[in-house]
Amino acid sequence: MSGEYMNSNRELSAHPEPPSSIQPNNAFPKSNRLLNPKSFSHVFANAERFGNRNWTFIVRPNNYGYPRLGLAIAKKQLPRAVWRNRIKRVAREAFRLHKSDLSGYDIVVLSRKGMQEIDNVTLHKSFLHLVRKIQNSKLKNKKSN
Repeated sequence: MSGEYMNSNRELSAHPEPPSSIQPNNAFPKSNRLLNPKSFSHVFANAERFGNRNWTFIVRPNNYGYPRLGLAIAKKQLPRAVWRNRIKRVAREAFRLHKSDLSGYDIVVLSRKGMQEIDNVTLHKSFLHLVRKIQNSKLKNKKSN
């Protein structure tokens, strides 16, 4: 019986490869995040608003060849931390999967009241709907400072 425990300890000590080396295209590096209040203010200052019943996006073209995402999930809208964290995970995952479609934009994602009741698949489809709206808007062609 002690041999079983020894084998299980040996298996636990082996470290698998990190997931980032498996899927480098779906990474979410710091360069793809809006990190400081100045970045958020810059987006809010002169931006377009896109929304549907689940999400609101504040979008502004940037001068980079890649998109940047900021999350502003309000405690007032989703009072429980578990709910806010789930919404953030869904938003980050959808952003990672569709970031090639969003290149050249800074996006701040806002939540809506009652999002905790909606399943992840529906939230993801709703996110994709707004990605298509942004692509069709020709926002990049407008003058931006």
